[in-house]
Amino acid sequence: MMKSPLFALVLLCIAKFGVAEAFATQKSHLQHHNSKTAGRISSLSATEEKNTDKEDKFSFQQRIESVKTAAVGAISGGIAATPFIGFHDIPLYGIATWEFDTDMGSLQSALFAIVYRYCVREEDDNEMLNMGVVGAFVVVRTLSRVRVPEYCTAVPLTCGSPLSYFDWNMIQQLALNGLESAALFGAAAVAMEFAYKKEFISKLPN
Repeated sequence: MMKSPLFALVLLCIAKFGVAEAFATQKSHLQHHNSKTAGRISSLSATEEKNTDKEDKFSFQQRIESVKTAAVGAISGGIAATPFIGFHDIPLYGIATWEFDTDMGSLQSALFAIVYRYCVREEDDNEMLNMGVVGAFVVVRTLSRVRVPEYCTAVPLTCGSPLSYFDWNMIQQLALNGLESAALFGAAAVAMEFAYKKEFISKLPN
């Protein structure tokens, strides 16, 4: 008679423990499921935000901004470099060469302005970055416009004093072309910063 109630009590305790354990397991599974669902939602939100940013950078509005950027670069750079190119080209090569070089300089300045906008973006206040972009274009254009005189000999290149590789003629070309390039791209960079300040052109988002 004593064992029956005790046995029933033990069974009741075991049953309660089993129910509690099952409930805890179910709760753990539910929390894990909710955590995975939240993670997926967060991942989807991040992906959508990333896609939105990507669309913003290549939207139709950004294309309009690029067109305005090219116009500002071509006009400002072309006007600034015209007298320097004339000083260099007209005495040596004639007016036709001056006209051609001025037109090509305006085109180069337009492309520079577009690259400048893509490099110097929102929240970029590093002046060294601005100067680095301008300097890179100046160096490339300056070196590419140097013409090797006919009297130079090849392998190895020898042109005469003062540096053998570069003679006075080539050094003069470097100086004149460097002055042209600095005026061309420097003026375009200044015009771009002015356009940013007046909100005529918007900076590209990061």
